[in-house]
Amino acid sequence: MSNEKKVIVANYRFYITGGPEVYMFKFMDKCDEIGYVPIPFSVKYNQNRSTKYEKYFISSRSKDSVYYENIKKTPRSIYKTLQGAFYNKETAKKIKKLIKDEKPKVLYALQVINTLSPSIFKTAKKQGLKVIHRISDFNMICPKSDFLRNDEICELCLNGDLSQGIKHKCYHNSKLASIIRCKSMQYHRKHHLYDYVDYFVVPTKFTRNKLIEGGFPQEKIITIPTFVDSKAIVPDYTNDKYFLFLARLSPEKGAKYAVEAMAQLKELGVKLKITGTLTEKDEEIMDSIKRNRLEDSIEFVGFKQGQELANLISKSIAVLCPAIWYENMPNTVLEAYAYGKPVIASNIGCFPELIENEKTGLLFTPKDFSELAEKMKDLYNNPEKTVKLGQNAREKVEKEFSPEQHLSALKNLFES
Repeated sequence: MSNEKKVIVANYRFYITGGPEVYMFKFMDKCDEIGYVPIPFSVKYNQNRSTKYEKYFISSRSKDSVYYENIKKTPRSIYKTLQGAFYNKETAKKIKKLIKDEKPKVLYALQVINTLSPSIFKTAKKQGLKVIHRISDFNMICPKSDFLRNDEICELCLNGDLSQGIKHKCYHNSKLASIIRCKSMQYHRKHHLYDYVDYFVVPTKFTRNKLIEGGFPQEKIITIPTFVDSKAIVPDYTNDKYFLFLARLSPEKGAKYAVEAMAQLKELGVKLKITGTLTEKDEEIMDSIKRNRLEDSIEFVGFKQGQELANLISKSIAVLCPAIWYENMPNTVLEAYAYGKPVIASNIGCFPELIENEKTGLLFTPKDFSELAEKMKDLYNNPEKTVKLGQNAREKVEKEFSPEQHLSALKNLFES
């Protein structure tokens, strides 16, 4: 249609590795509901979904490896890393060509730092686009992006003193990598690259307040919660007597606390399923399982999606979120709610916003696995309460996190 409006959806990978990509594909699938055609812009990886727009994607540091620690440090990969960290001229060139060919109205940028770089904002704005950046972590105000240091909350860089990030080797525990990361953050600020962004979209008030503390203008920061299409999901208030840890096995997600909690529930015969694959890097979790003889109580089911994931959530007692960092509205919570499942989560970051304690789930003190175990026991021993919390959760997600609300709010920003 000649009158269709187009939006470039930019993200540093075009396949699912976590929440941001889950959101990206859900958003792109529903763009037509607000009269927009989505155009992806990303980095070339072998794992990418197929798209006719791949010719505009920028070259990668490594075709198969996304994460810094897995990339072989060659002269080319080092150059590409520096380019992505500061100002990526290839991004500017490729997106300028895409804009010329497709004539979009809006740039909707998701995760772009350290790859596509903030050069994308300047180029798009200079070409006359509305520029909107959705925030899914804290990479603009924390060198490590998660406000964690040695598994403890750290906000030393929040006021702009990035020397602390270098001092503590916050980025990949490397002095050199930390220098590059912090210098690149200073470069973006010095050259006012974020000034080209019209609006920053955040999913929670907690994240909005952190950005304001970090010096970003409050009038540009708009809270638009993530969404889940609960109409397409049939809630299930029964369960197969297991709890579900639905996240990566990375330290900030707190899997080890869920495992330690299970050691106090052995007499119940309840199980814990974890959507991850245990590797040698997870030595602490392996030691805990062996020490507490939990081999028969814990199952690692690996990465799941589609119907397998749906079945896994719908038959759980509750979903566990024992995170130790400032989570930024994980899809996990909304998915659990949509299936009629309460959530047991750490009382930290955005969780008190999302989870009404004793109404849609339960909150516990971060890292206190004994308290977590008590909350799990409470739901296991009180099935009527579990059902009631699950029903409340389903009602909440229908009222507050619908696709219609999310898309309408975004459309208003696109066209304001």
